[in-house]
Amino acid sequence: MNRVLLTSLGLWVAVSGLAAPAAHAEGANKCKVGLIAKLPVVMENTRASVPVTVNGKETRVWLDSGAFFNFMPKARAVELGLRTEPLPMGFYMTGIGGTVTPELAQVRDFGIVGVTLHNVQFLVGGSDAGNGFLGANLLGVQTTEFDLAKGVVNLFQERGCDGISLAYWGKGMSVGEARVFRPTDEHDYHIIVEVMINGQSMHALLDTGAPTTLLGRRAAERAGIDMSAPDVVNSMRMGGIGMKRRESWIVRTKTISIGGEEIRNSPIRVIDDADDDRSSDMILGVDFLLSHHIIVSRAQRLMFVTYNGGPIFSATTDGEIGRLETRAENMGKAETTADPKTADEFAGRASGRMDRGDTAGAVADFSEALRLAPTRADLLEHRANAYLRSGKLDLARQDLDAGLAIRPTDHRLLTRRAQLRLATGDRASARADTDAAAAHLPPGSLDVMQVVNLYERLGAADRGLALIDAVVALHRDDSVYPSLLNARSWNRALANADLDRALKDCDLAIKKAGPQPAMLDTRALVQYRRKAYAAAIADETTALASNPRLAAALFVRGLARDASGDATGGAADLAAARAIAPRIDRRYRAYGLIAPPAPHAAPAKPPAGDADEAEDEDE
Repeated sequence: MNRVLLTSLGLWVAVSGLAAPAAHAEGANKCKVGLIAKLPVVMENTRASVPVTVNGKETRVWLDSGAFFNFMPKARAVELGLRTEPLPMGFYMTGIGGTVTPELAQVRDFGIVGVTLHNVQFLVGGSDAGNGFLGANLLGVQTTEFDLAKGVVNLFQERGCDGISLAYWGKGMSVGEARVFRPTDEHDYHIIVEVMINGQSMHALLDTGAPTTLLGRRAAERAGIDMSAPDVVNSMRMGGIGMKRRESWIVRTKTISIGGEEIRNSPIRVIDDADDDRSSDMILGVDFLLSHHIIVSRAQRLMFVTYNGGPIFSATTDGEIGRLETRAENMGKAETTADPKTADEFAGRASGRMDRGDTAGAVADFSEALRLAPTRADLLEHRANAYLRSGKLDLARQDLDAGLAIRPTDHRLLTRRAQLRLATGDRASARADTDAAAAHLPPGSLDVMQVVNLYERLGAADRGLALIDAVVALHRDDSVYPSLLNARSWNRALANADLDRALKDCDLAIKKAGPQPAMLDTRALVQYRRKAYAAAIADETTALASNPRLAAALFVRGLARDASGDATGGAADLAAARAIAPRIDRRYRAYGLIAPPAPHAAPAKPPAGDADEAEDEDE
């Protein structure tokens, strides 16, 4: 795709205003930079998305400089009506989640930034992140500017710029320069930059597709980080392409230096890489990219970088370990730029503000974008999400209503409004929106699971159950496969339907993912429905050993104990479940799972709304 894109989008222009040191003034006059493409980026929950058309269908894809080639999950290819064909034997992709054997899809007409390209190829397969990606074969070919906080990704071609800083915005700022390593393969367009961790040189992959920066465990140990130290925090299991999920930890570093910029006492996430053969030591993710404005020169083998302001690596770790006191050196002042002028520019800056927690700023920018483009339903959806995050539910509902007036069959807008209506206690309207969303869902998409969850909360697990099979079928080689099996088993157990198959699903999920508390809780409910009370009690006891506040496990163990004659033990479990989740009886009552009332207590009036509290762990 890269040669086609450059010749199709390329417009050679001389760009003035490049920041050139005085010593290189003569060279600066010879430096010319051609703008190839200006990509209108909007951040979608740490994903940099751009609008495209696929064979005439308007959609969005994400930018992933960490992927060597364009790719998409199988479900997305099916949704877009793309046929796939096998690749030559022995072709495979590797990533955090292991190795997969992809297929190939060809897009007859691919539209991007007003230009239609023909026969654009995508690899198809791997774990489903929720969308297709444009990879390093677009983003790493020439000179690329990234300023995700403002919705900017620009592609350039440069001539005669050796020794010239391309940070044209950097006048009066501290502009860092980090080395870009030369790839071993001329067809490898990954961007690998030098990062110093505790004084040790690391090869870091610049990855717009990674929400968080990751340091490999072997590299961490090489940098002198003691992974057995008491301040090392066990964190989430992480996945990517393929079925595997890896352990991760949060550690403290003495120093992290990038292009002369230095951060002391910064937390960073470390991931297990024991069986990894990747050439890079770490991944620089969106947390880094949101806090910096960079331009990567493939010709000069340099990354020019300035600081945008705000947290860097701690942006994705504070929620788990609290805020650490860090010290920054050689950062310079945060960049100040002119206000946006177009709807896309306002939307880009708004989404960057959302990702960094500035919801008020995001609302203001989305409002300005809507003033310029009042009929864009995507902008209404984004502003609704900003209103929801700031607790302004009425304003969010107004934007969702307005968006659906423009796009009445948009399943994402319908799902979002259903969730809002259910959260505010309007169950009848929530059910109507859920039915409408289900009617317009692309079969097999992971978006289906949000609708399945809505049906379950509305007491109609049987309706959701009918949607899950297609999702499971398209994700058998995906890291979410065990979770999908668990969800299907859970909904079968609630609906009291096909319990033998429900048990097989849950057994397979546990075999693949291990005895996770939520999966044990699901199997316990299946066993309770099958009247295998001892097995149900055993599974819930194991689940509660790992998660003592899992209200669903306490509730089902209470039912099983009561049914097996242990009324005292059952009452204690039910009381504990109700103390954690006061509305838990209501959630189960819809499925005929009725627990004995609390002794000597009048039935409590349920609070307004319908908050998630009991079974969402099982989704």
